[in-house]
Amino acid sequence: MPGNILETALSSDLSASSNRDEIASLRSKVSDLSSLIEVSIIINSAFDLNELVRLVIEKAQSVMKAEASSVLLINEETNMLECEVALGEVGDKVKKIQLKIGEGIAGWVAQHGQPEIIPDVARDKRFAAKIDDTTGFQTRSILAAPLKVKDKVIGVAEVINRVDGKAFDRGDLELFSTFCRQVAMAIDNARMYKDRLEKQRMQQELESAKIIQQSFMPEVFPASSERNYDISARSVAATSVGGDFFDFIEFDAQSLGIAVGDVTGKGVPAALYMARVISDFRLHAHSTQDPSELVAVLNDILVDRSRRGMFVTFQYGILNAATGDFTYANAGHIPFIRINASAGTVDLLEGGKTIPLGIAPDVAVESDSVKLHSGDCVVSVTDGIIEAKAKDGALYSLERAMNVLARPSDSAEQKVEVLLQDVQEFSKDTQQHDDLTILVLRQN
Repeated sequence: MPGNILETALSSDLSASSNRDEIASLRSKVSDLSSLIEVSIIINSAFDLNELVRLVIEKAQSVMKAEASSVLLINEETNMLECEVALGEVGDKVKKIQLKIGEGIAGWVAQHGQPEIIPDVARDKRFAAKIDDTTGFQTRSILAAPLKVKDKVIGVAEVINRVDGKAFDRGDLELFSTFCRQVAMAIDNARMYKDRLEKQRMQQELESAKIIQQSFMPEVFPASSERNYDISARSVAATSVGGDFFDFIEFDAQSLGIAVGDVTGKGVPAALYMARVISDFRLHAHSTQDPSELVAVLNDILVDRSRRGMFVTFQYGILNAATGDFTYANAGHIPFIRINASAGTVDLLEGGKTIPLGIAPDVAVESDSVKLHSGDCVVSVTDGIIEAKAKDGALYSLERAMNVLARPSDSAEQKVEVLLQDVQEFSKDTQQHDDLTILVLRQN
């Protein structure tokens, strides 16, 4: 009987002990799960990269009961591991250290994309002692895991030295690997958020630049008091801002200058260059009514301050509405298109040619002239018009533009709109790859 009582008591004690162990294990798992939930909340509520990573790795260090922790990210330009966050008594010193891919435990993990438990770094030849030498910290054991985004290693996270002096085990590795997936997710989210903010900022800046750029081009077109000419123009940028432009100069009631240009490239650099060209054009346009002289002056100015090989194709013409004489010069631009109303023909004004502005100094420039009669037009387009692409890759072409311009119309504005609509219909469902600019001057 006593033996049975003793056995029963021992069995009861063992059962109670087992239950306590199970409860302790369950509590530990609940705590771990709670920590992972906290990390998820952090990831969804913070977007600053450094702050995000610090909060997540701080939680990981606490759960792993480690003395120190760090996150090293791969610099894509240098292919070096750089410490993004380091926690512990020498964290500030660790942040200044870089590792090559393959160097040290972290470098090995980054190179192979596999987690590692190092119970005793003194026995592992991969350990890079330079960090301890530099910081004065003593590393005993390391748990390191790769940070992966879509199977690409972007960095490594480490926890160092358990505070109880024990070595990290497989259970620690599984839990830490889960944390590292969270860290990688946090980094990816933060980077995407940063990129999104940057794109929004750039878009806002481009919209502001677009408004400023549009302010350089005329919003109100010149109108002859005697109604002896009619003019209209449109410019549609391929991006928020572009390099095409047009402008007008009114000398007197009978004389009107028209200019069209196309700066190499697109976007902000082209827009800034365009703004300078328009400013110089307006500054010097009234000094002469000879298009060749003005083109030569602009060319020398642009050559003097040319940067990064940028240049501009440019054409300038002056109409004497009283006589119908149209005098022009062309610096590497598509020739003016003349529409002869009485004959029903469309041809190119091939004279007055020289190279684009801003390429070489002291270029020879000559003007040419043509007589316009009632109903005749001169049209200027940029290469975005004739090089517009259809879905099958076909180009719009200068020939098609001339055929469309040959259609009868009642005004310069109608000519512009008909041509622009035809180009946009031709290139429907394709991305506009270049600025579209059309200017029409009609002799009444």
